[in-house]
Amino acid sequence: MTRPATPINDAAERYSPEIADAFAVFGKYYLPEDTVNANGNSQYPGWMHTGRLTVTPGNVIDFSWIEADLNDLSSRFAVQAVAFDPFQATQLSTRMMSEGLPMIEVRPTVLNFSEPMKTLEALVLQKKLVHDGDPVLGWMVSNVVAHLDAKDNIYPRKERAENKIDGIVALIMALSRAIKPGDSVVLGSDYELVLL
Repeated sequence: MTRPATPINDAAERYSPEIADAFAVFGKYYLPEDTVNANGNSQYPGWMHTGRLTVTPGNVIDFSWIEADLNDLSSRFAVQAVAFDPFQATQLSTRMMSEGLPMIEVRPTVLNFSEPMKTLEALVLQKKLVHDGDPVLGWMVSNVVAHLDAKDNIYPRKERAENKIDGIVALIMALSRAIKPGDSVVLGSDYELVLL
């Protein structure tokens, strides 16, 4: 299966850390062709043509494309962990584990998401989240509504089904693996929780 150069590949290879303790984010997004052609989002075709959105044939995402991309990225980078939600990804994780990738199950629960979501917010406020101006990620960020519970835990939600937030959820899951228990981003005295 041959893939064209995509922004994630180009940006990841050009990235040079200029900000101490920064996290670099390179998103990769997948949709089935039928979803793109259904005109649910006028941005999808443009993102597909610019390489921001990988479109697989048919009406469901072909996970073999994701597997090929994970294998490609792991051949070029020292992958420490690949966080995955077991819902609809058990076969993918099993195959990737057999390829030697460090697959880590992260269920989408408040317990698993609150701390990394707060860390994500802190990284943004401290300008320590580096990306290449990814318009898909920007759109997904605009779709996130933070749900705050009585114990000050936060969890990402979306107001409408068409408002995709999968890239942000994946980023939160990745941060859950990147931060160790007890690690935190130092917040200034002017820190205030901002609900996205």
